Amino acid sequence: MTGTPRPLARSLAPLPDESLPGFLLRLAHRLNRTPARMAVLTGIAPYRLGHAVKLPAHLLVALRPEAAARFAATTRLTLSEVRALGLRPHQVTYPPLTDAGERPDGRFGSHVWAFTAASRFCPQCLAGDGTAVQSAHGGPWRLPWHLPVVFACTRHRRLLDHLCPSCRQPLNASVQGRAGLILHPTGPALHPAQCRNHAPDAGTRKPKPACGTDLTATAAGTRAKADTDLGTLLDLQSRLLARLASPAADEPLFFPDLIAVSQMITISWPAAVDNLSLPEVATDALDKHIHAIRRRTADRPRGDNGRIVIGPPPAAAACASLLAMSEYLVSHPDPAAARDCVQTLARRAVERDRTRFVGIIRRGQLSLPLARALAVQRGGFHATAGAGTSAALRVPTRTCRFTAQEIPQLLPNAAYERHLAHFTTRLTVASRNNARLARRAATLKLAEMTSGGTFSDSARLLGIPRGHALSGLQQLRLRTDGEDTWQQFLLGLDAIAAELDGQEHRIDYQRRRTVLEDWSIPPAHWAHLTDGLPTLDAAPELRICASVLVWTQVTEGDYLFSPLVRDRGWGGRLLGGPDLVRDLPHLAGARRGAKARLLPRLAAYTQQTAAWCDGGARTGEQRTTP
Repeated sequence: MTGTPRPLARSLAPLPDESLPGFLLRLAHRLNRTPARMAVLTGIAPYRLGHAVKLPAHLLVALRPEAAARFAATTRLTLSEVRALGLRPHQVTYPPLTDAGERPDGRFGSHVWAFTAASRFCPQCLAGDGTAVQSAHGGPWRLPWHLPVVFACTRHRRLLDHLCPSCRQPLNASVQGRAGLILHPTGPALHPAQCRNHAPDAGTRKPKPACGTDLTATAAGTRAKADTDLGTLLDLQSRLLARLASPAADEPLFFPDLIAVSQMITISWPAAVDNLSLPEVATDALDKHIHAIRRRTADRPRGDNGRIVIGPPPAAAACASLLAMSEYLVSHPDPAAARDCVQTLARRAVERDRTRFVGIIRRGQLSLPLARALAVQRGGFHATAGAGTSAALRVPTRTCRFTAQEIPQLLPNAAYERHLAHFTTRLTVASRNNARLARRAATLKLAEMTSGGTFSDSARLLGIPRGHALSGLQQLRLRTDGEDTWQQFLLGLDAIAAELDGQEHRIDYQRRRTVLEDWSIPPAHWAHLTDGLPTLDAAPELRICASVLVWTQVTEGDYLFSPLVRDRGWGGRLLGGPDLVRDLPHLAGARRGAKARLLPRLAAYTQQTAAWCDGGARTGEQRTTP
């Protein structure tokens, strides 16, 4: 279509919440035309071969800008009214719609929970409100009925239907695997509230007659099995509709979480009802749906049935039950209890269908609380491989005010004594190395709390060689007599994290490590430090050993990973590194002689160096301490 489109002789005003296909059906009925002819006249039919008009389902999301402009001109609507006929405006509150429909690059995206071409419906809404226009052309086919999370009509207090009462087929279902905007758009003229499916006895006749059943005749409709169930589900629908109307600022990923948990419940079924204390809603319809899907897909290749298995149940009762259980877990007031429930579902889902479970996690956009609840922990840290793991789950395990930059390589002794000394007394092997192992493992866990990532990521952030970090943690775990003792370690870490959060001024240890990465005590400073100690001044190798001691105290670092011992702290040992490792304890533990007299001077010098690192030093400038 070229040039300025001609307005139709007559048009209609859209009804509240009306969908594009519903508006087309009412407009076609008023003008006594087929929906296909109306699509051509209004300029929205993107595919046309001879007399065949194809209306793809993605038009339900949004029209192209040029098509929307033509449609507005011919129907005498405003552009805002035309946009309101599509689902695109709902993507702000319902994120699965973000990638659905036609993308700017011309490709078409689809999320199995974004929308359904087949529409649920309320017979009483379709019957109209008694006004002249709705009495003549029917009430609205409401746009939200195409969203999987809309399963009830709160106005008429009933669950929505999804099958024609006569032919028992979904309304506007896919034909030969392809979904359209309107089923059989070139078929005979029908009232908008009539079923457009083929008649059950159509056989091989062409053209096949339409079912034509009046969908408004079943006013009683499908209800929940008990009034208490219906009230519970209507309350749930009201809450979901409120979120669709206005997103909660503190829960922007509520619907992605709801969908991910729903898919896990489906895969792990019946774990949700067998193992968890979830809301007591009727689950017969959901149980029937899941077992029917499993029978249907049992002999199919795994890759061919993904959308069927993890998609929303078409029946309102089944979908409502599933969403009720999911909302209970997503909105659970007790994070610990929610984590236990979600972990149970995750384990059962992995056992039944690990590939699909991991696919849900990797493709999904999850909130931090749900990702934390799903995260697989091994040895007290995020798992890096194995069943059910994904980078999407290796998130910060705690909401922290402190950062990874403010964590040293070794937990300071004062914090260790307050919170972890009792843990090391319970280890099964007595060793003077236990405290060092616990202090190192503590900082690795603190890094995971605030930055997420893997065990290796935490070690890299702190400048600790991965092999040393792993072997140290393994030794610590081997010396722990059961999970109760390890739980004491984790509880101590929570207390340490709370202390760090409460500190107004925290030290940037990463900055200190960076400033001192190629530093040693300058010869002039060493001469001042050893003034009156000629035996030390005459031992130049001691200056490097003292530099390592200062580095460990300024950075709260492990002397094994000093840049003077290892290349940049985490590489191979430098020439003379083993000698420094051997000699440092003798210097630090000196009780008499010149070395003992040097230690107080080094302590004062350490404070000056720390202040220099925190205040005036910058990476790349001349390394000279005051």
